[in-house]
Amino acid sequence: MKVKRILSMILAVLLFALSLASCEDTTVDPGAPDTSIDPPVSDNDVTDTDPVQEGLVLEMTDFDGAVLRVHGISKNRNFGYYSNDDIWVESDSPDPFYSSVYARMQDCLDEYNFSIAYTDSMRPRDDLASYVSGGLDAIDVICEEWKLMYNASLTGTLVDMKDVHSMDLSQKWYDQNAVTDLSIAGRTFYTSGDFSVLDDKGVVALYFNKTMASNRNMESPYDLVANNQWTWDKFTEMCRDAVDDVNGDGIDEDDYVGMYTVDGQFANWMLCIGEKVATLNNDLIPEYSWLEDSDSVTKLEAVAGFMTDYEHVFNGRKYSAPDGNIYAYGRAKFAAGKHLFAFGGSNVIAEFSDMEDDFGIIPMPKWNSEQSRYYHSIDTTTPMFAIANTKSDYTTLGYMIEYFSYEGMNTVTPAFKEKMLKRRYAQDVESADMLDLIYSTKAFDIGHCCDWKGVISAAHTQLKAGRVPKLSTFTRLKSAIVTEIEQEYQDILNVGQ
Repeated sequence: MKVKRILSMILAVLLFALSLASCEDTTVDPGAPDTSIDPPVSDNDVTDTDPVQEGLVLEMTDFDGAVLRVHGISKNRNFGYYSNDDIWVESDSPDPFYSSVYARMQDCLDEYNFSIAYTDSMRPRDDLASYVSGGLDAIDVICEEWKLMYNASLTGTLVDMKDVHSMDLSQKWYDQNAVTDLSIAGRTFYTSGDFSVLDDKGVVALYFNKTMASNRNMESPYDLVANNQWTWDKFTEMCRDAVDDVNGDGIDEDDYVGMYTVDGQFANWMLCIGEKVATLNNDLIPEYSWLEDSDSVTKLEAVAGFMTDYEHVFNGRKYSAPDGNIYAYGRAKFAAGKHLFAFGGSNVIAEFSDMEDDFGIIPMPKWNSEQSRYYHSIDTTTPMFAIANTKSDYTTLGYMIEYFSYEGMNTVTPAFKEKMLKRRYAQDVESADMLDLIYSTKAFDIGHCCDWKGVISAAHTQLKAGRVPKLSTFTRLKSAIVTEIEQEYQDILNVGQ
């Protein structure tokens, strides 16, 4: 029986690879990763870094050699930050993470007799559009940047997962923050969870140079977090205290500064202090809520003022990166001991593995101590997963996704969080604890993802020029944004009807 299954899996993978070969887009994406556009708020804490094995019994017990076909982002796009290395591997590995990926594949085969196939390209969303328009059932699940998923859902290329009755989106192997905050009109066309760990890799937090902080007699960020004093004012104060113009010719890339930042990180900073572009009302209709009161405007001025304060922060747009990757260039300055803080997802922690100074991991700051919780956005270039609209019946596929996600919760996710991040890269117990806090406070902003009428892009343009965005920029767009939301809400209701 096992030999037949393995032969079936090999044949399915070969046929699948051949079917996609002619569709592969090899155009190189010239853009650097947009470690910007990343989202708002949900109070559900569903992240479990040490899940208990719980039996999941599906109504189907044998999938007769079926193949779960996943199509994701090429390693040649966005510098390979978000290519799925957690879906399929060729063989078992001494590396604990890749061994867990292999174990999940084997569990699917041994328990329910279905296998996994993975392909990638530079443009998964465009591939999907071609398959759907051509009536080609070539893939089952697409993994694509979640900032692109909203528009894909409007085109009818994705399936509302709440209509797939063999999936239960209330289960803890789906991210309840994402399901709640991104389900317009109660329809869920894309989400995240234990299907893939890429959303965990994309959670944006702060790294800090422990050696620099200690040498300058700064307060410990760990203690500030413990005492509910890790606030915007404290964070920016530490950035100012870190500055040292070592050559006396004005602050440049060779001096010591608080941190690096670029215009694309604006919405992430705003989210961490409690500001979102849009929220869902009780009828699950998006409501534009950006900069609606004086406190919001104060926060805008504080964040934008910090980002354009080039005496205390390193402007990633001001200096040319050797390979065009301004994000890695800024992190390299941190790794060289030049910056007190660095900004990024846990997918970049390996870039600090050879750092001479000690470093730690901490949450994004709160606005003040009265803020009830931390908010951590997900880089919007991070893939979420969605179901391709290429079938008439999704029952079998739903069960496969359900078990694949469940097994991910028990194998791949803990291997990534516990064995890779905490044991291999985190340098102290406090960082491991901070990672638990960070993962439990993920937040999603539907407005950041949708960028109606270019509201976020307008802020980026002004920040790129070194200017604080004006409130009038956003108020001028409000009426058009509200109209666009109303129209697209109706479009979402009508998709597939």
